[in-house]
Amino acid sequence: MSFQQCPNCKEKVTYKTRLKSVFFGYRPIKCEGCGTIYEVDEKFRFILSLYTVLIPILIAYMLSAMMGILHTRWSQVLIVLVFGSAGVFYAATKVRYKKSKQQHVAEKKK
Repeated sequence: MSFQQCPNCKEKVTYKTRLKSVFFGYRPIKCEGCGTIYEVDEKFRFILSLYTVLIPILIAYMLSAMMGILHTRWSQVLIVLVFGSAGVFYAATKVRYKKSKQQHVAEKKK
């Protein structure tokens, strides 16, 4: 199950927010309700990178070397980009976050 809402305040985290986080290098997200910062869990960074990098490269390799479908480098690059983009969209649905150890502390006004 992916990260759907903030455990502190139950504020819903949208798919768009998670997609931006994954697309821009697993950038931390901030809860709009309570301001808690969440980071992508370490083990999921590796697993999700397989969806966005390794699997598209293997698919392009299989289509070009084993099946002889793709003959030009441009078509191989296009296949990697298409499947890599699909991997990013899929990763945004499966990403899991944990509370960041470095939280911003609000200063008290006098």
